[in-house]
Amino acid sequence: MKTKKGFTLVELLLVVLIISVLASIVVPRMSGAAAGAANAKDEANWANLVRALELYASNNNNGSYPADQSAFDNGILKSKTYFPHGEPVCPHGASYVYVATAGQQTVTKHAAGK
Repeated sequence: MKTKKGFTLVELLLVVLIISVLASIVVPRMSGAAAGAANAKDEANWANLVRALELYASNNNNGSYPADQSAFDNGILKSKTYFPHGEPVCPHGASYVYVATAGQQTVTKHAAGK
C-alpha cells in the first residue's frame, strides 16, 4: 500500500483560514494597546512635571515658581536635579507648556508640536 506524503489543498486552505481569523482578532487589539500606552506615558510625564514644579518651589527660599516658559525650561526641564535621565518627551509629538498666571502655575499637557 502506498503512503501519502504532504498536505492536501483543503488542509492548507483550512490552516490559512484559521491564521487569518486569529490575525483579524489580534491586530486591532494591538493597535489599541499602543495608543493606551502612549496615553499612560503622557499622563505619567505630566504628573512628573507637576511634581518637579512643586519641588522647584519648595527648593527656592521664597517658594517662588519659574517666572516664564524659558525659566521653566532651564530650571526644571533641562535640570539634572529633577530629570536626571533627560527631559520628558510627549509621546504624541506635542510639547509641554508652562503657564504662570497670578497665584496659579500649571503645565499644560498638549501644546503645538515642537
